[in-house]
Amino acid sequence: MSSADIPVPDVPNSPPPTSSSPPPASEPHPFLRWVSTSNPFYVISAGLFLFGLRMSFSARERDTDSWALMGGLAGYTLLLASAALVLVRFGRVWNDVRTVLLLVVLMFLSTSVTFDELLVLNPGHGRGYFVGGLAFAVAVTEFVLRSIRLRLPLGFRVPYHLALALFFLYPLALVAVLSDPHSEALMWGLWGFAPAAGLVFLTLVVAIRRGRGYVRDNGSPWPWPFYPWSVFVFLAVAVCGRAFLLCWSFHLLPNASDQLIFGPYFLVPFGFVIAILLLELGLVEKSRATQWVALAVPVGLVALAAVGHRSDAIYREFLDHFATRLGGTPLFVTLLAAGAFYLYAWARGVALAPDALSVVFAVLALVKPNTLTFDDVIAPQPAFLAAAVVLAVWISLWRRDWWRRAIGAAVAIGWAGTVAWRSYRALREDAPGLDFLVLGVALLPIAVMISLVKGGVRLRWLERWLGRAPNPTG
Repeated sequence: MSSADIPVPDVPNSPPPTSSSPPPASEPHPFLRWVSTSNPFYVISAGLFLFGLRMSFSARERDTDSWALMGGLAGYTLLLASAALVLVRFGRVWNDVRTVLLLVVLMFLSTSVTFDELLVLNPGHGRGYFVGGLAFAVAVTEFVLRSIRLRLPLGFRVPYHLALALFFLYPLALVAVLSDPHSEALMWGLWGFAPAAGLVFLTLVVAIRRGRGYVRDNGSPWPWPFYPWSVFVFLAVAVCGRAFLLCWSFHLLPNASDQLIFGPYFLVPFGFVIAILLLELGLVEKSRATQWVALAVPVGLVALAAVGHRSDAIYREFLDHFATRLGGTPLFVTLLAAGAFYLYAWARGVALAPDALSVVFAVLALVKPNTLTFDDVIAPQPAFLAAAVVLAVWISLWRRDWWRRAIGAAVAIGWAGTVAWRSYRALREDAPGLDFLVLGVALLPIAVMISLVKGGVRLRWLERWLGRAPNPTG
């Protein structure tokens, strides 16, 4: 019997094997994904709380309202600090912790501006809130840092606490001169907040020069420069806002509530400190991009000094004091400061600093000490323009760069042409026929050359200029 004759039993059709893997999950909605990753509810919560607190209480009407404001701010700050502690101890959600800690700093700054009106109306009562607010801010900061085991070196810790002290204590220094809104001391005090903040931020240079290794093993996964520079960027923005609010709250002008002494140029000194910090960061990190950003900051500051000027009486009053005491308008003084900054950058070995300095000299040639805006620029002054040309030529010879030589030559030609044109215009006023005289004299040598060519005289330089090779037998 062959194998072909052996019957084969029927095998029932079995169902195809089913996969045990679950079906692919659908993609979450982009909004839900953004909410889960960014978690904006901390910011929304803080904003709603501050808004509700401000609507419910006023720091000027009753003592109970002032205490309620202070208690509400302190209580919510402690809630945020507790939230940071919970997130670190139980969840290790460091991204959200950074947001919460910045909100804690925001609450400190909100406390420092909430009682401005109380300090103006009742200085004896208001001082306690400012001093107490500073003590509370320092205590909470140290408690949070120790509780979550976050290391903040002294090079950053001291400037941070100095910044808090400036926000809380600087208004107290203005109380003694508040009685006379036209007092020059009060006006300089209002202007001086931004420079004082600049001096505080300048203490960060020590930490910057230690490099990124200074905050290594800080107890968090935050990379450099997000830690610790996030908080100082936050404080820098707050400095700009506080400079404006000081002028709004502490300069009480009778029957002139719409006038304000503040101008954008108030922020220029602080801006130069930011430029110095960026320059030092770029040098330490060997980042050309950061150095270039630092060199570009004074350009923005010069523009800031030239815009936003108004005709308010009180604004013009301090502007006159500024120009008298410092020897020039904000635009002129800012240009001088920009020159000093570029000189410092040159001394620190930044490549493009001397070129920027020559540009400053060129711009100073168009600006006098009383020039307020770029609409008031003057004809080029020979001294500054000559300095710009000499510096540009010297740099080109030193570095042997043809493009720098070209720029220097162009500036020199432009300067000479400008001076010649100004002299010519002055002569035209005394001699109305000067244009015809000059044209007549200019046409005379042309006529002579034409006559010489007609007579067979060869002008070799003219042939070379026209591209003709001279005939050796001619």
